[in-house]
Amino acid sequence: MIQIVLLDPHPVVQKGFKTFFNKKDHIKVLGTFSKTQQLFDFLQKNTIDIVIIEMELKDVSAVQTVRKLKLLYPNISTLIFTSLRESVYGISILKAGAKGFLSKEISRETMIDAIEKVHHKGYHITSNFANQINKNVDLHRPRNAYGTLSSREIEVLKYLIEGKRNVEIAATLKIHQKTVNTYKSRLMKKLEVTNSADLYQQAFNLELI
Repeated sequence: MIQIVLLDPHPVVQKGFKTFFNKKDHIKVLGTFSKTQQLFDFLQKNTIDIVIIEMELKDVSAVQTVRKLKLLYPNISTLIFTSLRESVYGISILKAGAKGFLSKEISRETMIDAIEKVHHKGYHITSNFANQINKNVDLHRPRNAYGTLSSREIEVLKYLIEGKRNVEIAATLKIHQKTVNTYKSRLMKKLEVTNSADLYQQAFNLELI
């Protein structure tokens, strides 16, 4: 019997998640949770094999949650189940300790296959994503994205996240507006995103904010 739980802030997803495993006697959903503290309270009293986590949590970042699970419960595996793009967030979350990255568009069969694979101490990585991972990437070494940013890039990132416009950032830092655009482009390249919304989410996931 594979015992699993779900951490996802959306009630509709929680309800639908349970139907994935109807008539599957070897997989049992023991609980669904909206907040990370609810999950950890449950884990103190129950034995679980796999925790499945939404990337966009409302209280704590998914990266922090995966790291905490790995530290406190090293025998529990984690899977990410989200609508966010694997190409943007996959490597970061795998390095944090997750064993796989699942799209919310997957079929029931794919979900079950991923759970079975991870339960047997493997990884669930799609073939397309595997092609993006350099053979030298060490999934057990945390990504130090903060170290790849210059001090000025960090300043610009901070103001962008606060919602300041480029012209306001330029005035605050006493630099040209075109220079702010250059820093923003560098940030997006380094954090592997293509728009401001993903820039914010990636910065949050990598604990830059």
